[in-house]
Amino acid sequence: MVREHGEEMTGSREDPHRQARAAREAPLLLHSMSVFRELFAAVFGCREIGTVVEVGVESGQVSSVYADLGADVYCVEPSPDDDLRAVLDADPRLTLVEGYSPAALDGLPVADLYVLDGDHNYAVVRAELDWIMRNAPDAVVVLHDVLWPSGRRDFYYQPSTLPPEDVHPATADGPTVWHDELTPAGFVGRGAFTAATHAGGERNGVLTAVEDAMAQSGGGWRLEIVPAVFGFGVLAREDAPGADRIFAALRPFTSSALLAAMENNRIGLYSRVLQLQYEAVSRADDANRLAETIAVQQQKIEQLRAELQRATAGSGSRPRAAERPKGPAGNDYVTTVAMHRETWGTFLQPDAALVDAEKLHELLGIPILGGHRADLEAYAGHNTVFDRIAARVGAGGLAYEDQGSAQHYFDLFGRAEAHHQELTRLVDLGVFMGGSSVVLAGCVEPMGLELDLVDVNHAYLQFTYERLRRIFPGAMQRVRMFHGDLPTYVEKVLLEENPVRAMVHHDGAHAFGQVVKDLSALHFARDRVHSLALKGTHLRGDIVHSNFVDAAAYAVFGADVKYEPLGAQFTPDAPVTNPDQWAGNYFVPGRPEGMYIMFGGLDWKYPHRTMTLDAFLPEKADPKG
Repeated sequence: MVREHGEEMTGSREDPHRQARAAREAPLLLHSMSVFRELFAAVFGCREIGTVVEVGVESGQVSSVYADLGADVYCVEPSPDDDLRAVLDADPRLTLVEGYSPAALDGLPVADLYVLDGDHNYAVVRAELDWIMRNAPDAVVVLHDVLWPSGRRDFYYQPSTLPPEDVHPATADGPTVWHDELTPAGFVGRGAFTAATHAGGERNGVLTAVEDAMAQSGGGWRLEIVPAVFGFGVLAREDAPGADRIFAALRPFTSSALLAAMENNRIGLYSRVLQLQYEAVSRADDANRLAETIAVQQQKIEQLRAELQRATAGSGSRPRAAERPKGPAGNDYVTTVAMHRETWGTFLQPDAALVDAEKLHELLGIPILGGHRADLEAYAGHNTVFDRIAARVGAGGLAYEDQGSAQHYFDLFGRAEAHHQELTRLVDLGVFMGGSSVVLAGCVEPMGLELDLVDVNHAYLQFTYERLRRIFPGAMQRVRMFHGDLPTYVEKVLLEENPVRAMVHHDGAHAFGQVVKDLSALHFARDRVHSLALKGTHLRGDIVHSNFVDAAAYAVFGADVKYEPLGAQFTPDAPVTNPDQWAGNYFVPGRPEGMYIMFGGLDWKYPHRTMTLDAFLPEKADPKG
């Protein structure tokens, strides 16, 4: 008897578990174009194919399939990682083309076969097909994902490069076969992509793009679909070389009711697995929230007990200047304490001893004073990515406090989202216990950005990094801790790494002199800084602290500098407009909590062109005794 697949499928009397082993070694969800190898072999067998253009490259495994069949392959990928580069560089038959399709097609030879498996939405696929139909009318086009879930619903890889008019309202939720609505328990992108809120209608989905391209081409094009692994579409002109032979060779697959039934069963079962996984995580999250509630209550009890002890002692407690290095005392902390650590001016490594520590702030010697926490849930429903951040912000079971309002954090997120396509990096200066860092870390994965945490206090860095790790573990490969002030970060990082396009969030020292130094340092890396978000611009306090961030901004950028307000504008009766009990700090009522300044076209008033960065770097003093 002839066995097409051999013992891999049938096993043997001596090895009856061969098929079962192969099954458990396969991924739970088949999605790769590599499973279509025999279909590509059929296409290559029906006409000569010397050049292939592959749009959307996975690991390079599929690219080698075309090369093994005898073609030179151009691999179009806008953001290849190091692993993919290594695979493609190792095979001379494969040429990496970095860029977005269809623009990247203009500089390539006209191909015999185009494989489209990039952005799965109408606008991109339609533009790709229009280009091919104009420039390569004799080519064969293979399209992946022409059936569920992308056939009649747009998906947008994030960050998306599409203009707003080409994007349907979208969400981080995903489709399921069990009902027609989107759900967080469905086929979701986990930050990699979003899905159009509604399916069907005009200009929506991969298959719709193919149909419209065929209808407006003037006729003569034919599409056949193999109903397997999300749909394998083959498109060609009926009079193109070998077209009749190709469609005839694929006929057993394109007409197979058995394949269609198995595909429906496959996506139904996988959707059910996704639902079960979501429900399991939700139950774990419920348990975590209960633990967090208990932890918050315990923290409140500890705070009340501490307040009672202070009241009984008859005197208030003020933190030492070194505990919260702000203002002139903060500069003393930098020169006499922080700069004497071996890590000054370098990236810190995460401290393994802090992993899963329960009272992290006590372990690191960070006092919790007011216990303020920003209510990010107040902005629920405004943005799906921010909703995810707000839902996760209390995760990890840590006691902490915030230094900003919920509106400041929401506005900061809004600036990052609005400009993420122009950015490569977010920089958070003055992290304290991670209030703003959590929000920025939530932008890392969905927006494709890096995040650098910068602080003069190593304990704040380690606390914030560990907090982020517990909330957004998937983002941590793109998060770093830099021990130093902003001028040192400019010298050691911004001016050394290339290319960089950063949004800098400044919530470090608020003293006029130090803020002038910080902003002046950015002048020397101004071509690498996209924008500046200043926190506490209208914070005031005891004169010893010189809290005049707004005055420093005017001194460096001019009194008429254009800015967008960030954060809350407090009313005169708001508690934060009264001096606090620790440093006498308060906010000026009616003025914004922060300022957002774009660097393009700034008219710098300081520093003078004769000055160098060295003038703004701290100088190590004798160590503090």
